[in-house]
Amino acid sequence: MSGLREDRLAAVIDRFYETATQPELWRVVLAEYADALGADGAVLLPGPAAPMMPNCTASLDELLETGMREHWLADNPRLVRGMRALTDTRRVVTESEIFTPDELDHLPFNADFIGHFGYRWFAGIYLVPAGGQSILLSAERSRHRERFSRREIESIERAIPHLQRAGQMALRLAEARADGALDAFDMMRCGGMLLDATGSVLRMNARARDHLGHGLTVLKGTIFTQHGPTNAALGKLIGSVLHHGPPSAAPPRQAVAIPRPDGPPLVVHAAPLPAVTHDVFQRARAMLMVIDPTDEVAPSGALMRQAYGLTAAEARLTDALALGCDLVEIADAHGVTVATLRSQLKAVFSKTGTNRQVQLVNLIGRMSGRLL
Repeated sequence: MSGLREDRLAAVIDRFYETATQPELWRVVLAEYADALGADGAVLLPGPAAPMMPNCTASLDELLETGMREHWLADNPRLVRGMRALTDTRRVVTESEIFTPDELDHLPFNADFIGHFGYRWFAGIYLVPAGGQSILLSAERSRHRERFSRREIESIERAIPHLQRAGQMALRLAEARADGALDAFDMMRCGGMLLDATGSVLRMNARARDHLGHGLTVLKGTIFTQHGPTNAALGKLIGSVLHHGPPSAAPPRQAVAIPRPDGPPLVVHAAPLPAVTHDVFQRARAMLMVIDPTDEVAPSGALMRQAYGLTAAEARLTDALALGCDLVEIADAHGVTVATLRSQLKAVFSKTGTNRQVQLVNLIGRMSGRLL
């Protein structure tokens, strides 16, 4: 494998911008970055306070999996020393700057972990400089190849401003996608919480916030209840959706009823977010849906309109029917005739594939997330 190629590095910068909008491409683009630098692999590593998962090229999969399983990455001297050395966030750090020759040969992290997989040389940069929540990008070379030269390091440093702009874009877009998930919960009229890889609450919508102090508590990111057995069940539920093994080995997920002093229990469901597995910038790894049985069942008109192409008037009709109103009451409330409502109802039946009001109301219940 040859050394760094300037033309390929210039081309891969454009690919970083593209990947910011398409996170499923990260592994492919990391491989292109490694190839442009004449490296054997590349890895994205979150800083020690960033609740994100690392990502890498296929060539480093076994190394990364071993590092996580055997806890080498939990006490990573490369990361700690490298971040300390990068006082200038637009420069490159290499192994020779943070390790002595003796440490490269004998420090357990280098000798028993990195060296075990045949790697020795690296060139690391800040992709997103943000203190403990930074994201670093490292290109890896095996011990059989040359270390990164001064000329190669200077070429990488010229590319850093562009790479960091792409990294910031990826981070902002990931946050926007998370906010979009909470918007969907709002449309279903239920509480929504997004959890990171440790089970801590990252974000919640207004409905979830309304339940705090009424059965649920969030303190420094940790969600819990005041009822011991229920708290244990909630912890198991969250653990089941953060399971890192194959899906077949994951513990079963069952909704948890959360007692509260001022009403019937809240119901909490959980689900993983598998689509973000390879997006290191997406901090959310699971979601909780918090349902209050006393809430109105009808979803927003916007959701029905989006799902079935209803008109605004037809969506208002479905909302009112789900709340238990009859056609006469709806006609009086909106100043229309019952005949007009019957015509609208016939159109709704056609668009939703139903033919009776009870079927339509049940459909609305499923759309609202009440019948899970």
